[in-house]
Amino acid sequence: MTAVPEPDETGTDTFIRYRYQAEVTFPLCLRCAMAGDVLSVTPERLEDLLVEEPMCWRFIQIKTRNAGLGPWLYGDLLGDGGALRSIVRTHAALEGFDDGRQLAYEIHLEGAAKRGDDIEYLLLPRGTGATADMVTRCAERLKIGEDIAGAVLARTRVRDQRPPRAHIRDGNIRDLQRFAGAVLPAVTEAVYDAVIALIESAMRGELLAESWPQCVMDPGSAEEELAAKVAAKRLVAERLAPLFEPLGAGNQAVLALITDPDQLSASELERKLVAAGASQSLRDNAKQLRANASRAVFEYSAGSVAGASDALTDVDLRLLVAADAVANTTEADPMADAVWKGVLDDFTAKRNTLDPNRLLARDPMLLAGRLCELSDLCRFAWTP
Repeated sequence: MTAVPEPDETGTDTFIRYRYQAEVTFPLCLRCAMAGDVLSVTPERLEDLLVEEPMCWRFIQIKTRNAGLGPWLYGDLLGDGGALRSIVRTHAALEGFDDGRQLAYEIHLEGAAKRGDDIEYLLLPRGTGATADMVTRCAERLKIGEDIAGAVLARTRVRDQRPPRAHIRDGNIRDLQRFAGAVLPAVTEAVYDAVIALIESAMRGELLAESWPQCVMDPGSAEEELAAKVAAKRLVAERLAPLFEPLGAGNQAVLALITDPDQLSASELERKLVAAGASQSLRDNAKQLRANASRAVFEYSAGSVAGASDALTDVDLRLLVAADAVANTTEADPMADAVWKGVLDDFTAKRNTLDPNRLLARDPMLLAGRLCELSDLCRFAWTP
């Protein structure tokens, strides 16, 4: 039996990465138990997840990266431990499988992808897909035919900026408390830990080896012993829902925000903009600018020898002072659209003084995106 190592008292980097996989899996389990649009979640090996939805099978690779290594590149996905190598193996195993549902490959990355690199073509939600040059490079690096490389990349998309290892637990628990606002924090935390324990138990289950993934996707074809292994690893609503019972029904609108990967982890920002009367298009723009700014800050921090933290603190203070002044002098109903326009106008006029160290390239859009990040951190509310 191959198993994920049990927790030890040394806090090894390896164990932290295993725990990170379980914590990335948590929102999918919440959706499975409470929303019904995820039918099952099955972890296999150390970095693979198979997510079953009514109209799609999603294969997810989860990759971690220390910030000092800089942003992710397309070449990283093709490296010796790169996600695309595992995806190619999965793709080969799926030859001939068709139950009428779409097959999708996803790569979830801790940290940001490099702006201007080919990896941007694969980024969700707006990546347009791999180019011909990317297909050729994939085929050459992985020693496969270009037809196979093209088919793999056509199904592959990347989600970057997944929460860092140091913060994902707190973020998940905070989201769970938003979902069940009337429940005591101690209860919420206990529920979270119980679900993580179940996910890790499934991860420690015996590998399905050469039977993966068909034995999960077509369980009727599995022999009794293999079917028992699948059942131990496959997380479905019947196994998950009892763990979430202490939370009650929860807030279904919040559930959609905290479990939808296309929300760009902007639940607090979303809630504040909704409260201020923002239109859907404004909210979408704010979330995208927040993601762009987050990526720019990550790149600046990774490439800076010293002083990055102080420079960012200085920019944040300047942005908050300017934005608060706009919000406090704006009279409109709803507030959001007027404050948004006022902030963009103000940041455009003051770009040089707001960003003296060019941390965000003195770009008003990136400055507004950083303000959205501060709003997500509950430091700016879009209303007086």
